[in-house]
Parts: sequence; structure tokens; C-alpha cells
Amino acid sequence: MTTTTMTTVTMTTTEPSPARERLVGVRLPSLSVRTRLIGTVAILSALGFIGAGAAALVVEKARLEARVEQSLAREIGEFTELARSGVDPRTGEQFADAASLVTLSMERNIPDQHETHLAFLAALTIVPVDGDGSLHLDPEFRSAVTAATAPAYGSYNSSEQGRVAYAVMPFTKEGQRSHFVTAYFVDRELDELAETIWLYAVAATFAWAGLVLAAWFLARRILQPIEALRSTAATITDTDVSRRIVVTGADEVADLGRTVNGMLDRLEEALDSQRQMLDDAGHELRTPITVIRGHLELMDERDAADVGATRELAIDELDRMARLVEDLLVLAKARRPDFLRRRTVDVADVVRRTFDKAQALAPRGWVLDPLTSVPAHVDAERLTQAMLQLASNAVAVTDEGDTIGFGCAPGPHGVQVWVRDTGPGVPPADRLRIFERFESGSRVPGGPSTGLGLAIVSAIAQAHGGTARVTAAGPAGGARFILELPMAPVDTDLADSWPNQADYDSVTDIFERVNAGSVRS
Repeated sequence: MTTTTMTTVTMTTTEPSPARERLVGVRLPSLSVRTRLIGTVAILSALGFIGAGAAALVVEKARLEARVEQSLAREIGEFTELARSGVDPRTGEQFADAASLVTLSMERNIPDQHETHLAFLAALTIVPVDGDGSLHLDPEFRSAVTAATAPAYGSYNSSEQGRVAYAVMPFTKEGQRSHFVTAYFVDRELDELAETIWLYAVAATFAWAGLVLAAWFLARRILQPIEALRSTAATITDTDVSRRIVVTGADEVADLGRTVNGMLDRLEEALDSQRQMLDDAGHELRTPITVIRGHLELMDERDAADVGATRELAIDELDRMARLVEDLLVLAKARRPDFLRRRTVDVADVVRRTFDKAQALAPRGWVLDPLTSVPAHVDAERLTQAMLQLASNAVAVTDEGDTIGFGCAPGPHGVQVWVRDTGPGVPPADRLRIFERFESGSRVPGGPSTGLGLAIVSAIAQAHGGTARVTAAGPAGGARFILELPMAPVDTDLADSWPNQADYDSVTDIFERVNAGSVRS
């Protein structure tokens, strides 16, 4: 038996709609975060529902086609088996004619829903009692199926029934050709499938609307801390950064709030430091400016001696102002990440070279204490600068017969570098205060001190991740200034302990402009 299968494949190409082109053309970055979030959820969920419905439709249509084909094959197979036997199972005798064969087959094989059986005999058409009553009356369908000379499958488009899938089995009885046909009304099945898809579309629409509404509430809840962050940031001015964000929870948004609060803490510290630096600089610069202005106003231009003395005083005060600005620049730059240029050096060699340079400051009893070779990851130039500053302070408070000693050794927290002297020492109550700006009472020979020397020393130590302190030099008195720096390479996170470089660029620029103006004066 030869079986012919006819399969029709329909390919549909969807062209981009104008609405989709308009959607793609929207500049999403100009929309709010909430709108973009809800819009994204709405579009993706809609695509998901539509995709799921389309996939279900395609799969169900394929399953329907396969089920129809299997049903047709089963009905034809059962009829073929009965026809080949040629024996009526009720009587055990041969079928008398084609009509009895077809009638028994239709009685035993009840058609499925949307299915019917037909038989076209030589002068008779047989249909089951519960079958379709109009398809056999269609002359075009009758011509199509009775033209088959071998078992075949086909598809017929009826004006009343729509698409009909059929299988025909020709057989010969008593020298006359007859045709047994089983037909399936495919469009009726598709109508039921369309109804199911329509119900799915309604349910999916309500589900989509609920999902979008839930996304709106969720977006509002998620973005509420960010809204609070924005409103708090809007209340912060260049003079008031005391406001903080109220942080609750332990999610990423809460982490963002804590990070912003930490940034505000550092920014407030930076602004306070700038204010303090500018106040201190204004206070210290006001005195030499007043002195110069007063002497210039009282100077007798006709008196050469008075002009010369005033000139020397003005130059001396301007030099002191220049030193003050330079020291303030060093303090400002000490908080920048590029302040240090570290490399691994032997601290004993640095101390030895600095000791050789310091002996030219003044005639004192210069002593090099026993040195221990200690490798450390430091900026040798900044360390030399700090030690020379300590040596200069020691010279200012000692006389020609006093001793100034340099030394280094491993300490409990790294390497210790010290400068000691046999001067009057520092009272315990002043040992913390003297490292603050403009708190030093020492006076360097050759001109007044800026009061920033020990603050610079402390800043250099802190930039290394170390400390600066002063103790008594020994039972006889004197002072020992100690720098304790880490020996191993350390990654001092300036962002945690200091304001970042950008926070100090403005004040650094101010001091550089002031310094340039002082030089021109």
C-alpha cells in the first residue's frame, strides 16, 4: 500500500511596525530612572507573554496536525484490516457486498469530534448517522476523493466547512470500485484553539497589568532611598555639609547611602581643614602686611637711612610671608596621593646623609647615635625634609655648647628615626599641641618662624602611615622627636583617612597664586 502525505508549511515575515520604530527612536537616557525601569519591565514582560503565547500556538498547531494525521491513518488502517479479512465477524461469512462492509465499519468505528466517515460506492453514498451531513453532497470533494486509485492523504478547502483533511482508501468489491473516506474538519479544531489562545491573551493581559503595577510599587520602594539621597544632597551647600542620609537595611542601596555619608564626612573634614588653613594663613599674613604698611606710611622718603631700614624690614617680612606660604603649600600637598614617592631604602643611610647636611646649620655638638640598618618603603626626600626641620628646631632652642643627635632603630610598629637635643625640652602638656599649625614657639635664627615646621613633620609621618611624637631626651632633660614609620610596603588608603586630591586642589591653587604674588612683590 502506498501512502502519500501532503504537508503545507506557511512562513510569515513580520515587518517592523511604525510604532516599534518610534519606540526604538525614543531617547531613553532622557527619561527618569523609575520610568525606564517600569518601561523595561513592561516591555520585557509583554514580549515574554507574547512569545509564550506564540510558541504555544505554534506547538499546538503542530500537535493538532500530527493528531489529525494519526487519526486519519488509524481509521484507514482499521478499515483496511476489516476489508482484507473479508469476513463479517458477526456471522463469520464473507461480506455480501461493499455496502455491508462499509456499514459495519462505520458502526464499529465511531468518529471523533470534528471527524466524519464517508463511503462512495458505485451507485450509493453512505454516511454514518452521527456524521456530517453535507460534505458528501459537495461534488468537488466527491470528485477529488473518487479520482484516487490508491490510498492517499489530501486537504480540501470547503466553502462551508473550511479546511478538511482527509484520507481515502479505494477498494474493489464484486468488480466495482468504491472509496472509503475519513475526513477531519481542521478549521473547527483551530477555532477551538483560537478560543483557547484568546482566553490566554485575556489572562496574560491582566497578568501583565498586575506585573507592571507591581513593578511600579517595587521601583518606588527601591528608589525611595535614592530620592532621599538626592534631596539630602540638594540641601548641602559649600558652607554646610552637616546633613547626612538616614540609612536603613543592609542591601546595595543602604551601602550606597553609607558610602555617600562617608564621602560627606571626608568632604566636611576637607572644608573644615580649608577654613582652618585659610583662617590661620589670613591671621599670620595680616601681621607682616600691617607691619610693612605701617613702616611705609611712616617712612621719610628724604631720609636715606630710614628708607634703607624700611626696605630691609619689608624684605624680611616678605621673606617670612613667602616661607609661610611655602609651608602651607607643603601641608596642603601632604594630603594628596602623589605627595610621596616611595621606594625601599636603608633608613640608616638616609639618616647618615641627613646628618651630614644638618651640621652646616649651626655650630653645635653634632652626634650620630648608633645606627641599625633597617630597610623600609619610604620617601627618602620627605624623610630628609622632616629630619632637617627637626634639626632646625633643635638649633633654634639650643646654644653652641649643646648636643644634637641623630639616630634610627627598629621599633614596635616599624622603624624609628629621631632627632634629640639637650635644650630646654618640651613640657608634657605641650607635647601634642606643638604639632598643630602655628603652635610652635621656637624661633629660628635669621628670621621669625612660621609655626608650621612641626605640623609639616607630622604630616609627612602621617602620609607614610606613621606617627610623630616628642619625649624627654633623657634624665637630664632635652627633647627627642621621634618619627615611627612602617617598614613593609603599605597601601595607605588616603580616601579613608584624608580627603582626596580633588578636595584640596582649590586651596592648593589659592596658596600657589598667593605665593606667586609674594614673589612678584
